[in-house]
Amino acid sequence: MKKISLLGVLAISMLFLTSCEQQPSDKSSTQPIETTQSEAQALPKVIDCQLTMGWDPWEPYQYLTPDDEVKGLEIELVSAMAREAGCSVTFVQKDWMNLLNGIRAGNIDMLGGASKTVNRGKFAYFSDDYRHESFILYLRAGEQEKYSNMSLTQLLEQNFRLGVTQDYIYGEKVSKLQDNEAFAANFVSVPTTEVNYYNLLQHQIDGFLEDPFVAAYTIKRKGLQGQIQAHTIEVHSGDVAIMFSKKSVAPETVEGFNQGLKNLKASGEYQAILAKYSH
Repeated sequence: MKKISLLGVLAISMLFLTSCEQQPSDKSSTQPIETTQSEAQALPKVIDCQLTMGWDPWEPYQYLTPDDEVKGLEIELVSAMAREAGCSVTFVQKDWMNLLNGIRAGNIDMLGGASKTVNRGKFAYFSDDYRHESFILYLRAGEQEKYSNMSLTQLLEQNFRLGVTQDYIYGEKVSKLQDNEAFAANFVSVPTTEVNYYNLLQHQIDGFLEDPFVAAYTIKRKGLQGQIQAHTIEVHSGDVAIMFSKKSVAPETVEGFNQGLKNLKASGEYQAILAKYSH
């Protein structure tokens, strides 16, 4: 073995120290990258939940376009709340009873336009009320003055023929009038709401009760703007919420939708969506 001189040892040592100083630090490569507040706001919202929403056709709240897209007032409101909550939504069409059973079993995550009941509370969570439901009296154009300053009871006392739709719940006030034997003949019940429009124009009834969004949509679609107009009588039916399955949705998600509703109202988007369907 050859001996290494002292000078050689010193040279090797200097070379080693120099290479160590030039070696990049591992610490700098493992430090977290800090994001400024403006950069963080620019980042897209991460979708952290995926939900299925059940629906059944009811224009203009929920309907299928010719392009097979689910559209409508209810769809827009719930989708906007979901967006604010950081959730994505897919839609499942079934009849109402099957949708309720889906919520009960956890096969459907949520339903819009739901009334809160004790029985439903056994298998579902409810969001805050997000939409007011009411019915307005509609008359033939030009007859508003004839019935001005009169209540619904006063109209019925004058043999006013009122069109209603079978199985619709018009609220406690109307239910009591319907149960009153003195007014039994005044209520003209039809299987579908659009029959009321025909009956009114054919003078088979004097007026009918209808959801204002449904009426605005139907009157415009049928070109009846100059023939049917609203009276000042409005009957409050109730407020509705989103119903979530307790088997598939966490309470935190419901809270996210509630906060989303507040955000929409604060920004004005909520009011803008309603305005699209009010005329």
